[in-house]
Amino acid sequence: MVFLAMNHHKHQIYYRNICFLVTLASTAIISSSAFATSRAEMVAPNHRIDRSIAPSSKLYPTQPQRPTAPQQLAQSSDVAGNWAEPFIKVLVEKGIIAGYPDGTFRPDQPVTRAEFAALLTKAFSLEPTRAARAFSDVSPQLWAAPAIEKAYRSGFLAGYPNNTFAPNQTIVRIESLVAIANGSKLQANSAAAPKIDELFTDAAQVPNYGRDALIAATQKCVTVSVSYPDGKTFNPTGAATRADVAAFIHQALVASGQIAALASDSPAQKYIVNCAAAPSVANITEQDVLNRVGVGNLPSVSTTTIVRKAPNRPVSGLTTPSGFGANWGTIFIGSGYQDSLAPNPWLGSPLSTPLLINTAGFGLGAGFGIGNSRDLVGLETSYSTFSNGGGPDGSTPLGLFDRGAVNFKLHKQFGDNLAIAAGWENAIKHGYAGNDQTVRNTFYGVVTGVLPVSDTNNFTASVGIGNGRFRQIADIVADRDKTAFFGSLGFRISDNIGIVTDYNGRNFSVGLPLNFRLSDNIGVQITPAILDVAGDKISGEVSRFGLGGGVGIRF
Repeated sequence: MVFLAMNHHKHQIYYRNICFLVTLASTAIISSSAFATSRAEMVAPNHRIDRSIAPSSKLYPTQPQRPTAPQQLAQSSDVAGNWAEPFIKVLVEKGIIAGYPDGTFRPDQPVTRAEFAALLTKAFSLEPTRAARAFSDVSPQLWAAPAIEKAYRSGFLAGYPNNTFAPNQTIVRIESLVAIANGSKLQANSAAAPKIDELFTDAAQVPNYGRDALIAATQKCVTVSVSYPDGKTFNPTGAATRADVAAFIHQALVASGQIAALASDSPAQKYIVNCAAAPSVANITEQDVLNRVGVGNLPSVSTTTIVRKAPNRPVSGLTTPSGFGANWGTIFIGSGYQDSLAPNPWLGSPLSTPLLINTAGFGLGAGFGIGNSRDLVGLETSYSTFSNGGGPDGSTPLGLFDRGAVNFKLHKQFGDNLAIAAGWENAIKHGYAGNDQTVRNTFYGVVTGVLPVSDTNNFTASVGIGNGRFRQIADIVADRDKTAFFGSLGFRISDNIGIVTDYNGRNFSVGLPLNFRLSDNIGVQITPAILDVAGDKISGEVSRFGLGGGVGIRF
């Protein structure tokens, strides 16, 4: 009876390893993708947006009036003589911006963030460089939702830390210029960079996140201010008007060589900050000629190669949990296989012949996330089940879903590289009867930190404490409620390959997580592993092969 009880507990250990190899292989995908996405969301793309500089929100209609045809602008009484008229006329001729049905352009009207996103999609080729993000205040029915998604994915615009985009909020001048400078990849020449204090009398009002972009934009003749050359103020926190945005976009297109510069005698030249006037004759393109004769725009071929860097994802443990977890809008499903043991003598067994210990099994796991670990806290819920073929030692064969358990994990993320979690495994069980009731609930706490080494390499370390499945074998056999420390250490070798070793309170395992992205919202992880390499093992036991894999989807 003692032998059978010990063997029963022994199988519990191995089968729980299958379940959590399955669950952790799946949650590693979600944890990694959620971590990477949240990093990208906070930065746009070089600086974090400081919402404190934004003016109080002024709401405008969510659906702007339909613009007029370009030729109607000629009759717009509010454009003739306006300081930005030369910039506006060029963009209207090219179909980038338009007036309103009543024959006005409204150059002094503030631009909302949604309207600005729509203008960006018209003016620039917005190639995606990061995954999409579902903002809480941007419904799919919003007229500007597609434009907001394109502007975000291309790196021109970013959201706020509380997962909002504020589509109806007026965009300020420095935000609009930073978006255009960063999205257009304008880089400042530090050796020749002018000092902001020398350019603008209100330089102290320029937020830190906008200083480099403002210098780069000025060097490329993109910075435009109606106060030049007399007042020399930029008014960074003032509302960006339709005239302001038209001038910024016009100059960014000039800087990239897509349109000609204004004529040297244009009255608008004086508003371009710290930039010598350039004659337009030498910059007339074939497209400009075609536009003037009414042919329209020719198809353009982009020669820019977009390099999509994989995010610096953490490397999760094999049989141990991570501090990162799934948030709202993410689901995962995974499976795992654990090889059987070779014939081994059981020391202390009354049997005189070697005992076949068959622990081969197959497991399934699935789960989803609730909440947001960055804003408040996330809850990851998962279900795991497994099967095995039994064996001549008296163990009972199990089929999938004959028994299983629901598990919960609360997790909180602090910044980009630190997360904590508390979990309850086997919270809700089914199929456990008789001596199976000795399977205890498992409670644990864990903290995970990431140390980036480069754009694609990092060290990931986790340490935690728990009871239940994290106990020593002697405590499991004696059914003692003890706690033990566990942890993992991983290194991301490349975008798609990592290596990890973990200690589950008894023994060590090693694995090679392989990550693949099927799309911006779908990730796959496959993890071959060697389980129970060293540690608290029953005499005669050998290490086992394990294979876990899963798919994570973010909606």
